[in-house]
Amino acid sequence: MTGCEMEHLANLTDDDGFIGDAALPEHWTSDHVARRLVDAFKTLDRMPRVRGPRQPGDHWPRHRVEWADQLAQAELPESEKRERAAWRNHAGLKPSSVEITAMDTSLEWLRELRSVDTGMALVTSFWALRAARRRSVRALCREKGWAPHTFYRLRAKALEHLANDLNARHIAVF
Repeated sequence: MTGCEMEHLANLTDDDGFIGDAALPEHWTSDHVARRLVDAFKTLDRMPRVRGPRQPGDHWPRHRVEWADQLAQAELPESEKRERAAWRNHAGLKPSSVEITAMDTSLEWLRELRSVDTGMALVTSFWALRAARRRSVRALCREKGWAPHTFYRLRAKALEHLANDLNARHIAVF
C-alpha cells in the first residue's frame, strides 16, 4: 500500500479523531482490528454483483395487488407497515473508494494471518463474516462442531496478533 493510500485511510475520521461512535485509538488494538475486519465484510457485501444470470429465488413475474390485498395491508399494525415500507424503499448504497481500499487492506491481514496460523485465520474470518451479517456465532460453532470457548480464544489470539503486527510495522490506524 502506498503512502498516499495510507494517508487517505487515516483521513476516514472526522476532525476530532472520532470514527462513527468511537474514538480512533492512537495505536492498533484488538478491538479496533476486529471492527475493521467486520467493516471489511460489510463493505464486501455492498459491492456490486457480477453481471450474469439472476440470483436464484426471484424468477416469478411481478403481479398486481388486488383490492382485497390492499384492504388486508391497510389493517396491518403501524410497526409492520413501517417495516414493509422501509424494506421496499431500501436503496443499496455502493461503497466508496475509501471503503473499498480499507476493505482490501483488512482482508489482506487475514491472508497474512493464514501464513502464520491457518486455524486462527479461519476462525477470525468466520467470526467477522458472521458479525458483519448479524448471524449467530454460537450457531456456527454448533454447525462446525467447534467448542465456543476455543473459538473465542483463537479469535482473541488472532486479533491480538494482528494488532501487534500492525503496530510493529507502524501501519497508520484508520
